[in-house]
Amino acid sequence: MPLLAAAIALILLGLLLPRAWYDALPWGAELPPQPIKGVTLLQFALVLEGVALLWLSFRPRVLRTLEAKELPGLHLPRADDAVARGRACWVLGAITALALALRMHHINSDLWLDEIAPVMGYGPLSWLDVVASYQRSNNHLLNTLLVKGAVVLFGEREWAIRLPAVLFGTATIPALYWAARMAVERRVALGAALLLALSYHHIFFSQNARGYAAYMLFAVLASGLLVSGLRRDRARDWALYVLVLYLGFASQLITTFVALAHGLVGLIAAGVVRARGDSPLPLLGRLAGVFGVAALLVFQLYATIIPQAYVVAQTTYGSAASGFSPFSLDFLRELIRGLSAGFGTGLLLGAVPFLLLGVAGFLVLLRRQWALATALLLPEVVTAAFLFARGYTFSPRFFLLGLPLAVVCAVQGLWTVSAYVTRRTANFERLGPRLATGAVLLLGVISVIALRPYYRLPKQDYRGAIHYVESTRRPGDVVVVFGIAEKGIRFYSARLGVPADAGYLYLRDEAALDTILAVAPRRRVLVVATFMRELRINYPMLAASLRNDWPRPRRFDGTVGDGAVLVFDRTPEPKRP
Repeated sequence: MPLLAAAIALILLGLLLPRAWYDALPWGAELPPQPIKGVTLLQFALVLEGVALLWLSFRPRVLRTLEAKELPGLHLPRADDAVARGRACWVLGAITALALALRMHHINSDLWLDEIAPVMGYGPLSWLDVVASYQRSNNHLLNTLLVKGAVVLFGEREWAIRLPAVLFGTATIPALYWAARMAVERRVALGAALLLALSYHHIFFSQNARGYAAYMLFAVLASGLLVSGLRRDRARDWALYVLVLYLGFASQLITTFVALAHGLVGLIAAGVVRARGDSPLPLLGRLAGVFGVAALLVFQLYATIIPQAYVVAQTTYGSAASGFSPFSLDFLRELIRGLSAGFGTGLLLGAVPFLLLGVAGFLVLLRRQWALATALLLPEVVTAAFLFARGYTFSPRFFLLGLPLAVVCAVQGLWTVSAYVTRRTANFERLGPRLATGAVLLLGVISVIALRPYYRLPKQDYRGAIHYVESTRRPGDVVVVFGIAEKGIRFYSARLGVPADAGYLYLRDEAALDTILAVAPRRRVLVVATFMRELRINYPMLAASLRNDWPRPRRFDGTVGDGAVLVFDRTPEPKRP
């Protein structure tokens, strides 16, 4: 009866849902027309959920847990006698505490553009407006809502804005240990947790007020729960999988590629069952139900914004300024820059062995637990295939799930290579683990060394640029803030007490700047800009003029690639008597 009542209520709600509130939501005026109204999709989702519950109310046996045999290759690793469970828990707790400390350190440094834009854009909006409208791709829903809550509780401070990302990033450490334990020994899982805790790149995204840290957390949890579900086919595991996948979608829409990849893993598992001589239909039925429920819930969550998200994706990710061509030198340079930041000056000495160890470790992981290995790897493959097929640009942040997989494979590779090297020695049982542990600690030291320059700089130094402008400008000087530097300068100039009528000119038109230069030829002009690659693509004439005709700019570096804030200064020569 409760199921039937819920079904009827959902159907009636879908049919009778008011529509006027949808038209009052804020929309991006610059976006193309939507192919269909989101409120129509929401009504359809509610009716569809009601029909599904109505069907289930008359088919209760469908809800029963199906019995399934354990699949080949989906076993738990053998007991790890070298590290007791209790000791491993204490070590994992210490590693997690270290991870939290590293992610809280320097958290109050300047926000960067992608953190500032959601605060300025969604902060003034109501909770309904945030959930039901999609003006641009920077609304990572779960993070946006949590940031709004943190700001309400603690004020609009940098540490409060980044707090949700910090907590999600820290929680990924024990989550990775739990997932890795499905394939590797405790000491290997602890080594992977330590390297992720010390990882430059993971700390960067854990201190980035966006949805990427949450995406990594829920993707790792979902991968582990998928393996648990395939192994034991328990209703609890599948219910948790649906919940975690739902939270992943709420964090980042690129969780779509995780779900697609996991569906492929499920099909491979069904093939394994069939090759074993059993019927794959029970497993396929379970997978269809699990992914069907998840898809329905996610569809309801995003129903009102799907039309807008579609047109935003067409206009955003097709633009060259939004990312890189996968075969371009710019993309190669960005990859090298990111790797060198993580490995410090030892890029060639650190990245190449890390890659070779990772390949060796992945082969071991694939042999021990193919479902976990493919569940973590295939999302990257599916993402790349989709972006390439659609002609969209690539960005390293789309492939973050490769980071937890890489550290597990690298540590497993270290243990495998250490065992191979010391296998013929008399003290193999003692020497091998010591060699592997020392190598893991060495990688950790390299990561810590790379963190020193990271903590010295903010992600973008808007404060430094504003201080410089205010300390050097004189009466009559013209200050122009060009392009996407506007949000950062507006945000921090207000915080630094710069009056709103200070005379900053915010421009996005090359012709307007040319007019100012022509009208005031004898006045000093300061131009503040950032993300020069975007400037070169969208404003090529201005970028060429700044590069060739203006003196060397004052540079305020940050840790975001190409995110340095530049202040160009045109000071005319004094009149000759």
